[in-house]
Order: sequence, then structure tokens, then C-alpha cells
Amino acid sequence: MYQSITKKLTLWVAFLSLLLLAGCTGKQEETTVAQSEATTETAKQEVSLDGKWKIYNLRDSLESILIYTNPVDQFDGLLIMLIGAEKTTIASEITINGNTAEYHGAYDMNISFEAYYDTEFKNQNISKEEGLKRYQSYVELLFKKFPDAVGGLSEDKQTLDGTIKNGKVDTQAKTITFTAPIFFAGDIRATTSVLSDKPVTYSYSIENDILTLTLSGNDEIYNLPETIVLQFQKVQE
Repeated sequence: MYQSITKKLTLWVAFLSLLLLAGCTGKQEETTVAQSEATTETAKQEVSLDGKWKIYNLRDSLESILIYTNPVDQFDGLLIMLIGAEKTTIASEITINGNTAEYHGAYDMNISFEAYYDTEFKNQNISKEEGLKRYQSYVELLFKKFPDAVGGLSEDKQTLDGTIKNGKVDTQAKTITFTAPIFFAGDIRATTSVLSDKPVTYSYSIENDILTLTLSGNDEIYNLPETIVLQFQKVQE
């Protein structure tokens, strides 16, 4: 009798211990999950707009620009420009400090020219030598016409390396404005106003460590609505 009661009590104690252990384990797991979620949320919130941002998903950004630059019957030209720009881009980055921003871009003139020649000069019986001279002059004049443009063609004219300074950041409106468009090559610029000297304003948003710039409007050539989307990733320093 006594042994039976003792055995039952022992089983109950063991059962209650298991329940207690399971409860503690569950609470520990819930706490761990909650801490992990809180850490992730904090990490999201701590990504500051200040700092350096490097181009992310280059092809997607280029496609959002180039899809509007050629009519349907020049689709082959668009692909040539897209592939050329991917190969030619050396740098594309934004540095933000408080209410100011700078864009730095650089690209290989020779690779860029190959794509430009095939789309612009090849069918005009213009030699590559003459086409290159025209392209270099065109790029240099285009870049220098903007008041906040610093840099330009290298001495050997092999590279364009330039910075657009004095960009304005409006954290209330969530916009970044440059006096010149963000560029990837001499003929690939993130703007709907190809021939305009007006400042270009991009709306921005941040998700995790990705800065997305968006520009919407009607292009000046075909008067069609377009939306350009550029993405930059935060550089951890």
C-alpha cells in the first residue's frame, strides 16, 4: 500500500517536473524569438540615411531608364546600350551627410562608345575614329554644362569620372535633388527631361539597407509616362 502511494507520488512529481520544464523551455523559446524580432526591427530602424550608398541591382536600374529611350523598332539598339552600360560602369554611388548629397559616377569611355557608335553612328557611314571624337566632345560638353559638376574626362580621355555636388536632401518630403541627373554613361541618365537644365528630384525610401530612388514623369521625346527606379545599398564602413 505504502509502496503504491510512493510510486504514484513519484510519477506525479516526475509529470509535474516535465510540465514545468516544458513551460520554461517554451518561455525561453518565446523570449528568444521576441528578442530576435526586436533585434531585427532595431536593425531596420538603425539604418541611417547618412553615409555612402553603392549602386545595387545595376541591370534593373538601367532597364528602368533605357526602356523609354528607344522606340520599339530600335529594340536591338536598346539591348546594345544595356549590355554596354553594364560592362562600362566603374562607379555609381551616393554619399549623404545631413541635408546634402553627392553623386559620384565613373565609366569606361571606350566600352561606352562601342555601344553608342552601334546605335548612333554605324548607319551614318561615320568612321569609328571620327565617331569617338564626337562622342568625347559630346560627353565633355554635356557634363560640364551643369553648375555642380566636378571632374570630367581623364587626360587620355579613356574614362569619365565625375561628381555632382551640392545635392539637397529633404527628410520631410523624402526627396533628394541634384542639379544634374544621375548618370551611368554619356547617353544614359536617370531623368525624364533629357534636354532640360532643371534640377532633378528623386523620391526616396529605405528598406533594410537598400535606398530606392524613384522619378516619375512624361519623357520629352515621346511624351509618354515613365518611372525610373534606382537602388543603392548601404556601404558598411
